[in-house]
Amino acid sequence: MSSGIAQRAKRRVPIQAVLLFFLLALPAVLVASSRPALSQDVETTGHRRLVDARQYPWSAIGRINIAGIRSRSHCTGALVGFRVVITAAHCLYRMDIKQWAKPSAVHFVAGYQRGEYEAHSLASDLIISPGFDPAKWAHSDNYPNDWAVIILAQPIGLKVGYLGLLAMTDAQLQTFRKQNRKFALTGYPRDRAHAISIDDECVVESFFSDIDLISHNCRIVNGDSGAPISLLFDGGLAVVGVNSASGISTNKGKTNTAVPVHAFSDEILQAIKRTEPSPGFAEGPVRAGRLPASSD
Repeated sequence: MSSGIAQRAKRRVPIQAVLLFFLLALPAVLVASSRPALSQDVETTGHRRLVDARQYPWSAIGRINIAGIRSRSHCTGALVGFRVVITAAHCLYRMDIKQWAKPSAVHFVAGYQRGEYEAHSLASDLIISPGFDPAKWAHSDNYPNDWAVIILAQPIGLKVGYLGLLAMTDAQLQTFRKQNRKFALTGYPRDRAHAISIDDECVVESFFSDIDLISHNCRIVNGDSGAPISLLFDGGLAVVGVNSASGISTNKGKTNTAVPVHAFSDEILQAIKRTEPSPGFAEGPVRAGRLPASSD
């Protein structure tokens, strides 16, 4: 994986499209309609550190904005290829009409911060977990199936870069914990919906013993659904899971959950192979992230 955070000197793209302005520049509407996690405790994210969305790796994380006639909502997603974004399945379900969003209503805005952004693309295809049942919503059956892959119409990952992937196993997690390796959640939470922030003090605790889920204690609120949980290393991030639900009761108390990358790695890899001429993978899968084109 590339090392060193790329310092990007280009001016950011101003918002000119009327639709994007409408989606991004109305704080009261967006905060009220940030997509809730499957189960939600009341939290705030004032402890989280704001980061510069112009700089890689943060430029490869963005807001997923869904536009309806009477409703708008947002979640967080991460680029893991030129045209491939991963997020939570429940982010793409329109509660107002009880239907999955159409690709033409899904906008991915990379490197968004306070009314400016690095790149934007509509979705061209949505690959949603067949095991996620919107009628059940916050049912435990949905937790391990709360994943989705968005294929974008434009290869904006060339411009803003994309994050690495790591299909982490429980054994690897225990090794990382013994090594005191850091994990982080990065997203666009409801209480600071127009700025990207990182919780790098949280802990990825374990895998659940009975279902394919990661337990973590990152403090999350509406808008953080689909946010990448990543292993931190010098200059980059390797995504190990996507944030799903919070305040889940277990025999050890309450925890938050994320769907591990390995649970839907086949779908991620197929999407990348569909959209890139020469994708590179190691076993696992392990895939290196890529710096923005101007930094290669």
